[in-house]
Amino acid sequence: MKQLILGFAAALLLTANNALLSAEENHGNLKVGGACPMCKTRIENAAKSVEGVASATWQKETQILHLHYDKAKTSIEAVQKAVARSGHDAGNLQADDKTYNELPACCKYRK
Repeated sequence: MKQLILGFAAALLLTANNALLSAEENHGNLKVGGACPMCKTRIENAAKSVEGVASATWQKETQILHLHYDKAKTSIEAVQKAVARSGHDAGNLQADDKTYNELPACCKYRK
């Protein structure tokens, strides 16, 4: 009986471990326009609002958003759309002018 319980526990652990290993985490970079620390917060929050995004870090100097995400749950395109909706041009998607124009003055990055 003890061996049966141990065998079952081992099988359960292996199944759980395989499920964790099969999570399809991916890394990606996305060009995102921004100008200040408020932009950084807005961009990162927009990206992290997408289900499946584990982390998002935007750098003002490079204008690059670095992502860690589960590609079984989301895609770069979904993140692009969320960031563009927040007022920031993301990859090949441009934020609509109305949303961009509503950003604070310090956040205007278009020339």
